[in-house]
Amino acid sequence: MAGFTTEKKFMVAEGEEGEVYFFIEAKKDQPHIPVIIYDGRDHALFRRNDTQNIILDYIHPSVREQLRKVPEVIIVEMILENIKDSYIAKMQHVDKIPLDWEKAGLKTWEELATQIQNSTENRV
Repeated sequence: MAGFTTEKKFMVAEGEEGEVYFFIEAKKDQPHIPVIIYDGRDHALFRRNDTQNIILDYIHPSVREQLRKVPEVIIVEMILENIKDSYIAKMQHVDKIPLDWEKAGLKTWEELATQIQNSTENRV
């Protein structure tokens, strides 16, 4: 079974015709039948190939609705500011991704915001 890595630095953008782009750091190996599994919540699971499962950590609430609607996205892999590769990844919309996010060390946006607020208040 393939392991999981977490993509903490990625950007989601919408094109002029409603297409959705994910800009991520370039990866080793080639993508093979890439798919993003998404349940409309805080995180998504990007199955890049049989051996690479990448957790897209913290999908911003402002893009969740758009992601719920699209059948596919465009993945753009970057090395610094240069494009290494781009390809289509199908979206697989599910009710719930079968992964325990807490065991993966991830929290919801709300939990993260509360944690940041509490740490800021404690510094004052």
